[in-house]
Amino acid sequence: MSSSVSVDPTSLVVTENTAIKSSPTKTSPKVQQWAESPQRESAEKNLYKWNMAMAILHGVQAIIVLAFGLTNSRLKAFKVPFTSSFTAWDKGYPVPAIQVYKEGMPFVAVTSGFAFLSSIAHIVVLVYWQRYLDDLRRGRNLFRWFEYAASSSLMIALIGQLFGIYDVVTLSMMIGCNASMNFFGLLHESMNEGKAPNEVDWSSFWFGCFAGAAPWAAIFAAIGGNVDVGRVPSFVWAVLFVYLFFFNTFPINMYLQYKNIWWWSDSYWGWQGAGYYQGERVYQILSLVSKSLLLWLVVGGSNQPNANTAQ
Repeated sequence: MSSSVSVDPTSLVVTENTAIKSSPTKTSPKVQQWAESPQRESAEKNLYKWNMAMAILHGVQAIIVLAFGLTNSRLKAFKVPFTSSFTAWDKGYPVPAIQVYKEGMPFVAVTSGFAFLSSIAHIVVLVYWQRYLDDLRRGRNLFRWFEYAASSSLMIALIGQLFGIYDVVTLSMMIGCNASMNFFGLLHESMNEGKAPNEVDWSSFWFGCFAGAAPWAAIFAAIGGNVDVGRVPSFVWAVLFVYLFFFNTFPINMYLQYKNIWWWSDSYWGWQGAGYYQGERVYQILSLVSKSLLLWLVVGGSNQPNANTAQ
């Protein structure tokens, strides 16, 4: 009896260790779970303040721009049309036809929508704060990707309209591709929870880059086919290149975050998970700066006298 008792604990330990080594894919996230530390606790308190500040900054700007877009005569008059393509059978065979919705969309008022979406997303994070922290500690942020899927898709569609993409089907495809790009971002984070930099699977990242490039291809095709491109207002070009620049900073931030490079590395800050937390903060800064610039470029540019607005 005594000999069996002395052997059992040893065999149990050996069995447990063997199980951990034989199935790393199931246990790796738990083994790699970021340890609690005073630094992480401090970072999470700061992130609460950051999310509150972002909710306010996005929200205040959205309200101001919406008010301008609904009350300022020039901004109210700046509208873009929608079209839909269909097949007419009047002559007994298919003939391409286009229907134009001449009423147009109040561009500036709708532009405020992506700032509202960002503000609402940060408020949701504050309401579900513990869920947000649980996700961050695993190396992902579900809230971010769903908010980006909505807000950045609206942004890319609005830019497309500035360059003459009015067809609702084309705009829907652009929105779908852009949303897919963000869902690939979420998949990338979900696939790589708890993994070391040299273990990261980058397939979803590259699929997301491909999906994200499709709307831009449509926009530049529209620019290339525009015979009157010289008359495009300067603020429209500013909107295009400002957003194109910031659009590319988001995947760069993710790359640095998952490669654990410099400011995005745990070793730089001295605690486990620090690199991901810093990347989260960078995402919030990029989102605020890019959306704020686009909002006020649109407001300022649309307020200038032009063929679509009151003189």
